[in-house]
Amino acid sequence: MKFILIASTFTILTLSTAFAEVGDLTLPDARWVGKFTAYVCDQNGNEKTEIAPTAFAEKNVVLGQVFTDYSLDNVLLKASFTENGVACNYSALLLADNAKWTASLVDSKAFAPVSGSECLEGKAVIDAALKFNKYAYLHGRVVIFAEIFGSEVSCGEGATTTGLHFQATGKL
Repeated sequence: MKFILIASTFTILTLSTAFAEVGDLTLPDARWVGKFTAYVCDQNGNEKTEIAPTAFAEKNVVLGQVFTDYSLDNVLLKASFTENGVACNYSALLLADNAKWTASLVDSKAFAPVSGSECLEGKAVIDAALKFNKYAYLHGRVVIFAEIFGSEVSCGEGATTTGLHFQATGKL
């Protein structure tokens, strides 16, 4: 019994630290979790591209997990990037308008776990991409169609958006 209690406590602590590092934004009452799977170029989220849009490639942006609350209206997105050779963490709160199929940036933070950068340039790049976008819910998958500089590199001539594809991975 003592082992079960210790194991349960360790699991709870591990899950809570997975949500936030010091400096990260948090989403109280997070219920669902998903992970970034690919950049996509079509409205159905099926046409994957291996090439990141220029603005994201220049900052080595790596999209991570997303968390949503029960309503699916409030979203916490986590990412990382590199600035001046320093690794930076990024977290953003988005508000999804399910009636209009849009997602807008509410707040964001970026910080370097190890000093050396204020992470402001990379934060500005990701903030600009997440400012206000259309999104699609595709049966356990979500695609945010972000206007990102250099989307034509990812999705072809004339492209102004690149889809950020996230797959639901479970319930918290």
